[in-house]
Amino acid sequence: ALGPALRDGDARALAVLQQRLTPKPDAALSPIREDEGANWVNTLDGLRAGFLRFSGFGRATALAVSGKVLQRLAVDPAPSVWSRVLQPSHDLFIAGLADPDLDVRVSALTEIGRIWGWFPGRSLTKLEENTIVEWKNGLIAPVVRRLGDREAKSRIAAIVCLGQLPVDAAAPAVAYLEDKDSPVVRQQVLISFAQRSGLLSEDAIAKHLYDADPAVCETAETVLKIRGLEQEQISLARLINHPKPGMRVSVIPLLKNRSDIDPVVWLLQLSHDTEESVRTAAVEALEAANTAEARSRLVEMSRTDKSASVRAVACKVLGLDPAATASLPPLPGSQSLMPKAN
Repeated sequence: ALGPALRDGDARALAVLQQRLTPKPDAALSPIREDEGANWVNTLDGLRAGFLRFSGFGRATALAVSGKVLQRLAVDPAPSVWSRVLQPSHDLFIAGLADPDLDVRVSALTEIGRIWGWFPGRSLTKLEENTIVEWKNGLIAPVVRRLGDREAKSRIAAIVCLGQLPVDAAAPAVAYLEDKDSPVVRQQVLISFAQRSGLLSEDAIAKHLYDADPAVCETAETVLKIRGLEQEQISLARLINHPKPGMRVSVIPLLKNRSDIDPVVWLLQLSHDTEESVRTAAVEALEAANTAEARSRLVEMSRTDKSASVRAVACKVLGLDPAATASLPPLPGSQSLMPKAN
């Protein structure tokens, strides 16, 4: 009975629908009965048809209602018509993501974040599983586009949404750890990807121990502790990322003979430092590291470091003639191998 009213953008019908989908406090969600399934499909079709007729608040509510319908369908046993909600819900979410109203976009991102792990409450065939995966994949790119929104609130919602996406397609959100406009956005990246070391490295987190915003600094330290770093290791990370080059150099002697960390990993990071004195000290320390990775980095620096002084030190450490290294072919991946436009 609500379907025609929803198609007309009737706010009262939408309110009734939302009330029906809101469970009582502490009550478990009940499944949608088989004989109710078609009615709920028609309801979502009505929401889709009337979506643009609602006010901004109504459109945000319609998206929340769509999410609640999906949550009900996740309760076993789901009705056999469950797959018919995929298209209308997809269309509603896509429309919400493109909405000019900020709160509507945020509502869409919130609901999508809740369905990345969604499956209906019933046994599925392989074809049905693939259909659901394709349905979710169709939402990823539109969500990623919201990372570029002008409003920080929308960027934050997109980061939260992608942080719940259990695949590496969430990676674009990590780049917003360097968001220059909003410390809250940077902080949200740290929070949303705190447990995802495959996408957010400890090195990237440690760089924000000296963030311009104190709250981001505190969050970065907390995330490093969550990752299992001891306070002494965090102190070393502070030195490595200290804004003063002299402090970064001072950490190098402290890395020697450490068994709780791999000194080479830290030295390799310092070998990419912007300051020549830091890179020089890193080269000298890498001499004592008897690993293939350390030697490979020294060879690379002897050929490609932008400082002639650093190149000379690297050659000395390797026992090479600086003049001879200049004539050697570039290493794989070197910038000199990259074609340049005329």
